[in-house]
Amino acid sequence: MKEHRHPHPHKDPRQPRNGERPETNPSLFAWKPTPSAERFRLVVARDESFNDVHLDLSDLSEPAFLPEKAFAPGRYFWRWSDGTSESEVFCFEVTTDSTVVEVPPAVEWLKRLPKAHPRIYVGPDDISELRRSITTSRADAWAELKGNADALLHESQEIEEPPFLPSWRENYKAAYQIWRPILWNSRRFVRGAEALALAYLTSGDERYARAACQRMVSISKWDPEGSSHIGHNDEAHMSVIWDGSKVCDWVWDQFIDEERTLVIEQFRRRGQITYKYMHDQGSYGVTRFDSHAGREIVFLALIAFVFHEEIPEAKTWLEWLRPVLCGIWPIWAGDDGAWAEGPSYGLAYVSIMTMFATALKRGAGTDLYQRPFWKGHARWRQWCLPPYAEWIGFGDHSERWARTWNMNADLVDIIVRETGSGEFAGYVDAFRKEAKLCESSPEREMPGVNSLIFLLDKPGNEGRIPRSEYISRVFPAAGWASIRTHIDDPSKDVAFIFRSSPYGAISHSHANNNDFVIHVAGKVMAMPSGYYAGYGSDHHAHWVWHTKSHNCVTLSDAGQLMRSHESTGAVENAFEDERIVYFCGNADASYSDRARRCRRHVIFLKPQNAFVLIDQFVPLPGIASALQWNIHSWCEFQVDEERRTFRIEREGSSLEGHFMYQHNAFFSLSEGWDPPPLEVKNNAQWHQQYHLRFTISAMGGRNLGVVLCPEHATLPPPKVATERSGKAEIARIGGALVGVNQNGTMELDGHRSNALAVLVVDGGRYEVREDGVHTMP
Repeated sequence: MKEHRHPHPHKDPRQPRNGERPETNPSLFAWKPTPSAERFRLVVARDESFNDVHLDLSDLSEPAFLPEKAFAPGRYFWRWSDGTSESEVFCFEVTTDSTVVEVPPAVEWLKRLPKAHPRIYVGPDDISELRRSITTSRADAWAELKGNADALLHESQEIEEPPFLPSWRENYKAAYQIWRPILWNSRRFVRGAEALALAYLTSGDERYARAACQRMVSISKWDPEGSSHIGHNDEAHMSVIWDGSKVCDWVWDQFIDEERTLVIEQFRRRGQITYKYMHDQGSYGVTRFDSHAGREIVFLALIAFVFHEEIPEAKTWLEWLRPVLCGIWPIWAGDDGAWAEGPSYGLAYVSIMTMFATALKRGAGTDLYQRPFWKGHARWRQWCLPPYAEWIGFGDHSERWARTWNMNADLVDIIVRETGSGEFAGYVDAFRKEAKLCESSPEREMPGVNSLIFLLDKPGNEGRIPRSEYISRVFPAAGWASIRTHIDDPSKDVAFIFRSSPYGAISHSHANNNDFVIHVAGKVMAMPSGYYAGYGSDHHAHWVWHTKSHNCVTLSDAGQLMRSHESTGAVENAFEDERIVYFCGNADASYSDRARRCRRHVIFLKPQNAFVLIDQFVPLPGIASALQWNIHSWCEFQVDEERRTFRIEREGSSLEGHFMYQHNAFFSLSEGWDPPPLEVKNNAQWHQQYHLRFTISAMGGRNLGVVLCPEHATLPPPKVATERSGKAEIARIGGALVGVNQNGTMELDGHRSNALAVLVVDGGRYEVREDGVHTMP
């Protein structure tokens, strides 16, 4: 079965990986089955000969298994078979550093849940204290919720069933114009029901409950097999079940019998349809990885929690969901918390997962927030999404909406409250403050408050963690890295955010391994170009998905492999000391149709506050390509062709680039996009974008160095001079010396070297080689 070994984590979803030390104990076991397999055997032993067997499960119906109990520290071996074939043997090690998170069987969850309603986030015994708190600890939050709920009482509590959509393939714009209002109107309607139900739960005022009941009765008249069927318009389907289960749980005792019967039948059928689509069309996280399924598994679990007495098959749903939600998830991230699809989509999907994680913790006593992912995710946001950010990279969606900023604060706040960590409290405060300065989108504004923030108590410890001496952070599982010179001071911060991901160019990610965003004192100077004008729209598919729209190299106009699992990247060999930061983006596989090697070495010179990017290109034999260096901005580029420099200026911040190449080359400047964004979704944040390309005239392999010097009110840029000396392109950057090898032995500062680059910084000497940075005597 070795043909299933593949570098992409979705092509080879095996867990635990060979030689891995899982950070959570017990580890999930998962494997990619052969196409016709229906039953599986999993064997785990303490020895490679499988004489000391720890687990032997011979009749598994799914290619995934999550043990109930933690393993003792030590080395283990495992294999799986399907009756006709057997896997190779894999090993893993359980260490004492692994976090123990034991998940009981799903049937035990149901035993532990309150027998009566409510049971999502709070139980019947919590209601008295909740209602007392509206005059004390929740007084301000209650005032906001009550104002929303009172306004909702004056709205219609009815919603029409949506129309069927025309063919997307025949007329994308026509379908989009019908689909988009359905999404937001239905989402807002049920979110209003949640606000009303929460107001009832908190106050006992039955006016709110009756209005919430009316809304759920109205939407329960929709035909689950009709225009809101998951296969026709899954956003409309999800609008019903996203918050609908919570609403029904919180106002359960206020439905009259006929209403409750109608609502139960609606959620029974929605649950059955969702289970069929999630379970019967492939194994989530093993053979299927579609983005929307990551929401629907959570909504299915909440239906099961609320309606399990009325829907007997709910127990089966939860048995299947147990390893999926408690072991396989997340499929777009690792334990370090970075989300491969970017901050925007990570915000949506991780926020949705908090609904299940908190319901399970508060209702059944199983705490998934102990998994390293959760604090890791908050830390990734802290390093890669500054509160002042004018641009969200990388992945779909880039707008700076007030609701998006508040949702980011809410998500990290929930992680703070559920983990008890005060490490991110300052980040949450900064995001809430910044949200007040952001533009609002009436379409995206939702009634009510975040129910988890409202119901969860703040932790007692909200202390700040002392600032680290390090200014860089790498998140290798999803391929992100960040350099933040002043993470706590936006007026001085230079933020360099980088992506080269093992998850490649699929779903909501683009063909942009080795891409970067740079902010200088709160102003975005360089960013990927294009806007999210509808998934698969002309602009999205023919501009945004392409490498040319990103701050990456192209090869004679050819970009990276698009929409491909083969287009994998990695952030490798990270290093930091008192003088420099270094890491390498390895995008060899992304350019594999024409390059043997295509890597971006990123160096930050701390004394000079300057970046050096070295793009290393080795072509495939017999394929001619010229190296092209691309950068995009909201600002027009000022170019000095003789000095081989460019400059961008924005409101007191600037970025100057110096190309370390003295032979024939040329600049190309352009603006706009081809094709432009779909007009139906234009908004004021979609500013004109400008593009610069530096092309080396000669075909063939090159090591191209580029010096980037940020500047702001308290940061003067260093003086930079470039020259060619023998086999080296040289840059003198303030007091630093950088030599980039042009495929030979170069002499620099009295030393001979065949390294890719040599750095002399503040008395220290370094060589950049294939395996990273080496400190030299």
